[in-house]
Amino acid sequence: MYQTQNLKEQLQSISNDLILPGDFHDKLVPAITAYTKLLFDIGKIEPEKNGERNDVKLPFGHAIGTFWAANCVKEVLRTQRFVRGLYEAVQDKLAQKSGPVHVLYAGTGPFATLALPVMAQFSADEVQFTLLEINETSHKKLLDVIKAFDLNKYIRRIEITDATTCILPDTDVDIVLSETLNRALITEPQVFIMLNLASQLGENVIFLPEEITVNLSEKKKKESEPRKIKTLINFNHNKMKDIIRQSEKYHWVFDEVGVNIGDVEPGNLYYTTEIKVYRNNFLGYEDSSLNLLERVKLDQEDAKAVTFKYYAAGKVGFSVYSNNVLST
Repeated sequence: MYQTQNLKEQLQSISNDLILPGDFHDKLVPAITAYTKLLFDIGKIEPEKNGERNDVKLPFGHAIGTFWAANCVKEVLRTQRFVRGLYEAVQDKLAQKSGPVHVLYAGTGPFATLALPVMAQFSADEVQFTLLEINETSHKKLLDVIKAFDLNKYIRRIEITDATTCILPDTDVDIVLSETLNRALITEPQVFIMLNLASQLGENVIFLPEEITVNLSEKKKKESEPRKIKTLINFNHNKMKDIIRQSEKYHWVFDEVGVNIGDVEPGNLYYTTEIKVYRNNFLGYEDSSLNLLERVKLDQEDAKAVTFKYYAAGKVGFSVYSNNVLST
């Protein structure tokens, strides 16, 4: 069906299918498949080029390479929940204000994957986007994609910048969207992008995803799902405000969380990740690569009481302390 339409009509049809209610439906996988082909064709993704696979190293994590960022669109539930969450957030803001809703999308990758279907649902008088991307290869492809779909009227600004440290030229932002995360909030700069932007913006901004929860969990081989032991972080708007209040700019301070793990086998300890994108758009255990298990590495195999702390020194993620010894 999609191939017989022009580009904008294809995007509109894909968008209509992505925002349909429900967790899964017959139109979802065909829409993701068509969307992937459309974006890869326009963006001319070349996986054999090493330059498209290289990450960009930042003070607060790694921005993944163009090829890896492009492939995120293939994750069916992940793309659906983020696109639909953004669509619903724009709807809510339009009900509260006149004039265009301003969406700041930090870490767009080569396609601005999550924004294009939302542009197809609204007029340029209803929504405007500021697009931030640090990878120059991704930025160049993004310009081509926006031009191919003739969506420039939706764009307020496109900039190459490090969203973990950039100073915003204007703060009339209604929604902040960033999908620059990995399982257990390791490696990538999601947390630090959100903290930087939240420190410059007002109270009524919607941040997407709304909440990222990382738990310490036990997963035995014979069990189908992990068992939560303790929540290590609920990263949401309130948590961001707390961190900003207790930190100096770019010296973000996170709480330590002590856990008595008792007789749990060290090999059965994992970080598990739950994501609330917006409203009823959730991603849970194994719904996407963002929700896969991440093994906990203890510095002492016989430790009974351990402390977890999140920070960006060295590799971004949680570090584990037992008996005053640090394990990353």
